[in-house]
Amino acid sequence: MKPSIAILFFIVSSYGCKHQNTNSSYVLRMKGSESMFETFSELKNAFEKRQDSVKITLEGGGSRTGLMAIKNGEAEIGLSSFAFDLTETLGSDHNILEEIVAYDAIVLITNKSNPIDSLSYQNVSDIYTGAIYDWNQLGGNTGLIAPIIRDENSGTQRFFTEYFNINQIARTAEISEDNAQIVSKVNGNINGVGFIGFAYFTESVNNLKLPVDSIAPTFVAPTHRNLENDKYPLKRGLRIYYQRSENPAIEAFLNFLTTDEAHSIIESYGLIAI
Repeated sequence: MKPSIAILFFIVSSYGCKHQNTNSSYVLRMKGSESMFETFSELKNAFEKRQDSVKITLEGGGSRTGLMAIKNGEAEIGLSSFAFDLTETLGSDHNILEEIVAYDAIVLITNKSNPIDSLSYQNVSDIYTGAIYDWNQLGGNTGLIAPIIRDENSGTQRFFTEYFNINQIARTAEISEDNAQIVSKVNGNINGVGFIGFAYFTESVNNLKLPVDSIAPTFVAPTHRNLENDKYPLKRGLRIYYQRSENPAIEAFLNFLTTDEAHSIIESYGLIAI
């Protein structure tokens, strides 16, 4: 059984280490997935209100950025929307643990003025490799497709490109820093198309239906119910990485993630709590 939060906070308050500040509060550094950033900002605030021994800093930058921050000692917890092969990425002696904390999905979005409401597996692959470059090739209005992607540190991009077997991104693709920026760009460009994490789901853009799998003719919408029932194809685990250690600040935060309060916050963003 995990120790209670109260006991852990007592241990943290007397825990000496190089990250202690002059007020004797332990700084827990988290970094990584942009798809998890808003949810973990809310979790951070709720956790800090419960106690005054642990202060959290939170940065985005992408899933790979979070993992490498753990490796390089620049963070205690890495946030990732992609399941990295830790041995392949870090070597066999990495000593890093992994824990799934929620499930979400990737949502493909287009501008509200775009009449297309669904895309096949091959359609998506062709758009992002550049094989299809005009919406009229898909039965839509004439207009050069403007694909928007995340950078190479993004777990969302890696999950998306691996799922749709996209080996080379179209030269016309534009890189965006985060999910919110992708939503903004698609909203402002009638020919735009992008993909975002489920926590950034919004009615300001079209949320496209996708086939159940690469060969099935059945299309499903990115809804919370379809995500819960495993009907939507781009479901994925959201996870945290951390060093194997007896760090009571990490243990305290992990313990908080199992509480009803944390689950309520996670599900308020349309995610499925573990």
